[in-house]
Amino acid sequence: MRYILLLTTCALAGITFAQPVRYRSPNGISNKKNYDRRTTNPYFLSLRCGLTQFYGELNAQAMHGIAGIGIGRSLNKQFAIRCDYNAGSIGGEKRSFFNSWFANEYNSVECLVKWDLTEQFSEREPGPAHISVLAGLGQIWFSANAFDLDNNQLLRFTNSQQSARNPLFLRWGPPKGPKGIKKTREGILPLGTSVDYALLEKLKIAFEYRFYFVRTDKLDATSGRRLINPEESESYSDTPNDAFSFIAVSLQYHFGKKKN
Repeated sequence: MRYILLLTTCALAGITFAQPVRYRSPNGISNKKNYDRRTTNPYFLSLRCGLTQFYGELNAQAMHGIAGIGIGRSLNKQFAIRCDYNAGSIGGEKRSFFNSWFANEYNSVECLVKWDLTEQFSEREPGPAHISVLAGLGQIWFSANAFDLDNNQLLRFTNSQQSARNPLFLRWGPPKGPKGIKKTREGILPLGTSVDYALLEKLKIAFEYRFYFVRTDKLDATSGRRLINPEESESYSDTPNDAFSFIAVSLQYHFGKKKN
């Protein structure tokens, strides 16, 4: 699966940069920067697919897939706000001490602000390629299981009939609320960058990288350098360091009309 996604990304990149430039400066041939900051098509929809990478105890390479959809609105040519929904999986392993591999299935919702650096700092009217950065807040729902590397026996897990939901951003301590939840809920802090390229007036392709800080230590069903279930109240680590990222390619369709 990951090799197919990588080949697809490379193919789309080749097609993108082989396209003749269809971008036309609103200033004609002068290329002077247009200081009308309103966008022609302020609303946009996006679809993405890519690969994830985990950073934590079981952090050996194991890239898994992700897919997502988003909707947003450009406030002006420099700034946009967007809401994204992503679904995917995270994985990894570590033979020394843990002798384990894990799989984590998750869903996330994120609210983001996007800053177009090319529009902000270019002295002339930008062309079809734009570099942006983004940041925001979100929430992730996940269920993780860790297995033995030798016989695939289930060793640790985050959710069972005894699992309770811990408060948002709880670093350690006993969970709260009713038991039996199927997915753990945590807060996330996404940061990222993207390169957007205008294929047509209303259609763009984007190459994205996002990094997620997660205030938990059990994304890999492993809490600290210990071998007990992270669902248990006494197993929460006081040094949460789990994080993950993804690299993805997305298509964006822009629509709507700017107000006069």
